[in-house]
Formats: sequence, C-alpha cells, structure tokens
Amino acid sequence: MPKFIEITKWKIRKWETFLGFAFLAGILLRVTWVNDMEYKEDEEYNFTQTQLIGTTQPWPWYGIPSGVFLVNPGMSIWIFAVLAKILGIHEPTHLATAVQLFALLGMSLIIPFALKIVQKEDQKTWLWAFALAMVNPFLILYQRKLWPEPFLPFFTLITLMGWWTRRKPLGAWAWGMIGAWLGQIHMSGFFFSAALAIWTFFFDSDQPKKQGSTRWNFWFLGSIVGALPLIPWLIYIIQHPVKESISPGWTEVVQLKYWAFWLTDPLGLHLGNPLGLLRGESNWAQISDFVRYPLFGGQGTYIVGFAHLLSLISALGILGVGLLNLSKRIQNRFKSGRKNCLFSLKNLIIDRSSETALVQSSAFFGCGILMTATGIIIRRYYMAVTFPLEFIFLIRMAGPHTQTGKRLLIGLWLAELIMSAGFVDYIHTNQGSTYGDYGPAYHLRGRSPGK
Repeated sequence: MPKFIEITKWKIRKWETFLGFAFLAGILLRVTWVNDMEYKEDEEYNFTQTQLIGTTQPWPWYGIPSGVFLVNPGMSIWIFAVLAKILGIHEPTHLATAVQLFALLGMSLIIPFALKIVQKEDQKTWLWAFALAMVNPFLILYQRKLWPEPFLPFFTLITLMGWWTRRKPLGAWAWGMIGAWLGQIHMSGFFFSAALAIWTFFFDSDQPKKQGSTRWNFWFLGSIVGALPLIPWLIYIIQHPVKESISPGWTEVVQLKYWAFWLTDPLGLHLGNPLGLLRGESNWAQISDFVRYPLFGGQGTYIVGFAHLLSLISALGILGVGLLNLSKRIQNRFKSGRKNCLFSLKNLIIDRSSETALVQSSAFFGCGILMTATGIIIRRYYMAVTFPLEFIFLIRMAGPHTQTGKRLLIGLWLAELIMSAGFVDYIHTNQGSTYGDYGPAYHLRGRSPGK
C-alpha cells in the first residue's frame, strides 16, 4: 500500500474498507431505481437529441436555452450524444445509468489524484472529499438527472490535474484546453476557469518551484484550441441576441447565493426545493414530509430527521473548530506585531500555503466574486463545477488530521448517507415528488418520443 495512507489511530485496512464502502454506497445511491429519475423538459431534450443527431438532424452547435436565457454551447449536448453513440443507447433510463457511471468515474479520479499529485499533507483531505461526495444528497440528486452537471466532476478533475502540473508543457496545455471545455459543458465553467487563471497569475503558490514557472504559453495555446468549438456558438449569440435581461441586477448580488450554496452543499441540508417547494417557503415546511422517512407500516420513523440534526450538529462542531483555529492564528500574528497580523488576515483570502489552499481560495473567492458580480441568478447546481472544492473547504476547516475533526467528519458522513438513502427511498415510495421541483417519476410518463 502507498505510504501516504496514515490516518491517525486508524489501521490502514479500516481506512481502505471505509473508502470502499463509501464507493459502493455511492454506486447504489445513484443507479438504484433508475426508473424513478426526473424527466422534464431538459431531460427529454437532452435524450431526444442523442437519437436525432446523425440521423435526422446535423451536429448541433448550440444547445437548449439556459436559465439566463442564453442558449448553451454545443458541448452541453455533444457529451450526451457521444456517450449514447459509443454505448448504443436508445432508452432514457440507459442513458441515465451511463451518465451516473460517468459521474462516478469523474469523482473517482480523486483517488489517483490524491495518490500521485497532491502534496502528502493534503492527501487525507482529498480522500475525505471523495468519501463525502459519494454520499452527498445534492450530488446524488444532480447525478441522477440527464443534465450536463454530472459530467463536470470528470472534466474539473482533469483541469485540476493539469493545473497541478502547470510547470510542465503537457500539464499547462491540459489545464488550458480542458478548462476551456468546462464553460462549454455548463456556462458556470467560464467563471471557474477564469478565476483559476487570474488567481494563479497574480497569486501563485508559495511552494518551491523546482520545476520552473507556470508554462503560460502552453496554457494559452491549450485555451485557444479548447475554445475553438465556441466560435459557431458565439456567432449564433451575436446574430440572435436575447430580448430578456440575463441579469436581474443588484438584488442577486446582495443575496450572496454563491457562498450560501458553498457552505450548505457539503452538508446536504436543503432538499426542500426538489421535494416540497409547494408546501411553503420555509425550509422546514418543504422537508416536513421528508424528515418522517423511512416509513414502517405507514408510520414515520424520523430517521431522516435525525440525520438532518446530526448534520447540523456536525456542521456547528466544524464551524467551532474552524473559528478556534482561526482565532489562534490571529492571536499568534498579534504577538508577532500588527504588520504580521494584517498579513495573516490577507492570507485568509489569498492563501498560498499550499496548492490545495490556493485552488480552494480561487474557487471560494475568485469564482464567487466573478459570478456574483455579474448579477445573474445563481442556482445551486451551478456549484457542480467547483467539485470537490466545496468539500475541501469544509474538511480543511474540520482538521482531518485530528481526532476531533475525524469524529465530526464521520458524523457528517453518516448523516449524509442516511439523508441520501432517505431521498432515494422517498422518491421511489412517492414515484417522484409532485409537491417539489422533482415532479413525477419517469416511469409515470411512459416512453420517450425520442425512441
């Protein structure tokens, strides 16, 4: 076994077993009862296109209109079409299963990434991110859809692999080219890629540059090549300007949705929108039925409700640990003098202590500021492009190298496993959720006209 697996007071075999169990749980939570998947306008469009492209329709250069009224770039459809053509898929449920497995493949790249690329002191953090992501309710919700978001983990991890090896030509090229693809798969990727480039240009890591400087020339060339498929889309956008405003303005800015989603996504605490939006505006009203699950003899056990409470307690514990550590750092800087204290506060935003810290701050601050400043409506699923950095942020705050941090993360992992299992059970029992955005399950809608 690699030497890096050195979990505090954990035997290696226990840690391996835990990761293996998390992976198995992640598979089952995604592929179980695939007939219960969502199947609304976007899902039907994406599947139907896979059946029409190359038969009755030419290769498309743009996709379905997005939530901000702009049509999506063509790659948002190509990924479905290529997957369907390679696997010979002609059923929506088969395509959904293929997408789910591709999402699992993307998330599983964390393992070789942690083994071969990430610095040793951060490897445990990335492995914990893998374990939490496998059972996270929001990732399971979005990766059971026929949306482009399930493809993002794979391409985001490849982008990060390129960025980590950016001092080599091939790494810089991959970072530029795949980073340019992210926004074409989902337009949130434009913000993520731009933030990563800007952050790196101005605030590169303090780590020793034994391999030289970032190969910006190869990054630029890779970006140009990766952006070439955007040209027909850009021409279409210019020729067909949208009549509606793509930005509601300052009302979106002041809500700070990006950071609200960033903090709550890894906790899995808000499934109210897909499950109970019509029951009321409060989160409690929306999940009031869900927390009763699982049912035995028609009676609620409230195990899912207990999981919500456990997640909240774990979150408060992690927040307490994070604030305590932050306080200690600031106190130490004060002891060293006012100048050093101000320097420490600056480093909270521009953390260059490690590659992991730098890429995390580029997503948390850089991407968040860029996306928020546009005033566009930020939706929770936009955060899929930051995978797994939301989890990295939470895990680093908890301190995975400490016994307290480990216990808090275990509690959170268990809570998310229960919530996710409860979600899959709830959707199956109710054949979807007509009270929420989820809607009726696919099997109630019959066969797709795309067949």
